[in-house]
Amino acid sequence: MFISVSLFIVAAIVACLIYFSGMREKNNHSRHALINQLRALIFLVRQHRATTHSHLSEMQNNTASLESITAQMTETFTQLKVVSAPDTKLEIRILHEKTQILLDHWSTYSIAKNQLEHGRVIRQILFLIDEVLISWLVDSHHDDIASDYHHGWQKVLDTLEVLTRFRISIQEIDSDLGKQRFRHHASVLSRRLNQLSLICPLTTADSDQNGVIQTLKQWQDSEIIEKSPLELYQLSLDASLIIFNIYDQILSDICESIYLPLENLDAIEKKPAQ
Repeated sequence: MFISVSLFIVAAIVACLIYFSGMREKNNHSRHALINQLRALIFLVRQHRATTHSHLSEMQNNTASLESITAQMTETFTQLKVVSAPDTKLEIRILHEKTQILLDHWSTYSIAKNQLEHGRVIRQILFLIDEVLISWLVDSHHDDIASDYHHGWQKVLDTLEVLTRFRISIQEIDSDLGKQRFRHHASVLSRRLNQLSLICPLTTADSDQNGVIQTLKQWQDSEIIEKSPLELYQLSLDASLIIFNIYDQILSDICESIYLPLENLDAIEKKPAQ
């Protein structure tokens, strides 16, 4: 009798362990997949911003490219709805609605508003990734990693806000006041990038092949802006690539430490539009 009871208890314990292990694996897989899809969505929104900026500033016909990006974004949202947990489905739906408004109305925006609206969507995605990852870290008892991650995430967010102001100031360099604002934002962006580079120095060195940080720093003391608005916007794309490569490295390191490495997006990041 005692042996039967003991075997029953052991079997029950093993069954519970298997059940909770399966649930943990399911949750880990769901969060991992969700973060992967949100990373892809950030890239697509950045592509859409670059393409629509070219249309608004240079009146280039990018219909085919925009249709391709829009189709990929639609597919990504379909995947997000599949992998999202019940507690994130509402946020995914709200994000989808705001993104759809952007896709439908960007052609009516000014250059500055186009930058701002794309920036708002990207920040909303970043906030959603932050919420998912912090919850994942806390549930897996990695509170120390959560603290370090949030510190880096806040630096990324602050740098992106400065980058948006820098991009808007490019359109104002024809006036003396506009040049002054541009130099100020270039200087602040240079400092922010330097601070961010301390988190992932190797990633920064690999991403900053064109010397973006040093180029931005030179306007701190120089009143002459020799580059055209098109060249300056390209410079902002290079700065954006540095920021998002650092952020992606932060995400990849954390996900690898608690579950599995994230999917390799290098092939996507090598495409021209950033």
